[in-house]
Amino acid sequence: MKKLQKVTVLLVMIISLVFLNLNAGEEKVVDKSFKPCDTVSIKVVSGDCVVKKGKSSEIKVHLVYTYPDDKYKPIFKVEGNKLILREEFVKHTSIEGKSNWTVTVPEKTNIEAKTASGDFSANDLKSEVSVKVASGDIEIAEFSGKLTAAAASGDITVKGAAGKIKLNTASGDIIVKNCRVVLEAKCASGDINISGIVLKGESVARAVSGDVELQLAQTNEYDLDLSTVSGNIVLDYNGNSIKGHFKFSGQKGNMKSGVPFDDKEESGYSPFTKRYFTKGGNSPEVSLKTVSGKLILKK
Repeated sequence: MKKLQKVTVLLVMIISLVFLNLNAGEEKVVDKSFKPCDTVSIKVVSGDCVVKKGKSSEIKVHLVYTYPDDKYKPIFKVEGNKLILREEFVKHTSIEGKSNWTVTVPEKTNIEAKTASGDFSANDLKSEVSVKVASGDIEIAEFSGKLTAAAASGDITVKGAAGKIKLNTASGDIIVKNCRVVLEAKCASGDINISGIVLKGESVARAVSGDVELQLAQTNEYDLDLSTVSGNIVLDYNGNSIKGHFKFSGQKGNMKSGVPFDDKEESGYSPFTKRYFTKGGNSPEVSLKTVSGKLILKK
C-alpha cells in the first residue's frame, strides 16, 4: 500500500511538472495598431525584433512570447509623436521564455532600438535608424537615410543602403554589400568585408584584430582610410580607374600594388616602411595601414 502511495505521489509530481512546463512554453500573441508616429522606440531584453515597411499609414505591432504572464509585461505607449515598445520583467526572478517582435511601419518612420540579447533587422526604410545590440546580430537591407548600428557581440550586415552609415562592433564581423554611402566602419575583433560599394563622401574602415577588404563599384572620388593592427588590407578597384594620392604604411615585403610606387620612407633599422604613388591627381587621398599584415591594391 505504501509503495502504491509513493508511486501515486510521484506520478502527480511528474504530471504537475509537465503541465507547468507546457504552460510556461505556451505561445501568446499580441496584435496592436497605432496611428503613424515620427519615431518608434523599441527596448527589448532577450527578444528578436524585425522592423519592416508596411503598405498602410498605420504602425502595426505583432508580438509572440512564451514568458509567463505573471512575470512578463509588454509595454505599448504613445508619448507625443513617439511610440514606445518595451518589456518589463519581475526583478530578481529567473524566467524562461522568449519573445519575437515584428513592427510594421511607414517607410519614413525613425527607429530607435536596443536589445540586450536578441537579433535586430530592418528592411525598406527611408529614415533615421539607431540600433544597439549587446549580444546578437544586426541586419539592414534596402535602406535609405542615416544609420547608426552598434553590436557588442555580433555581426552587422548592411545590404542595398544609400545615405550615411556608421557601424561599430566589438566582437563580430561587419559586412556591407551593394551600397552607395558615406561609410564609417569600426571593428575591434572581427573582419570588415565591403563589396560593390560606391563611396559618396570621406569614408573610414578600421579593424583592430581582423582583415579589411573593400571592393569598389566605381572609381572612388573621396578620401578613404583603411587600417588594421593585426590583419590584411585589400583594396580592389574591380577594373575601375585608379585615381588619387596613395599612402601605404606597413612592413617591408608585405606591400603589393597594381600601380608602381613613386616614393618611399624607410630605415634600415626598422621593419616598417611607407610607400607612395600619385595617379591622375592628388585627390582623393587614400591610406592603407597595417602593423602585422599585408597591404594589397588590386586594379
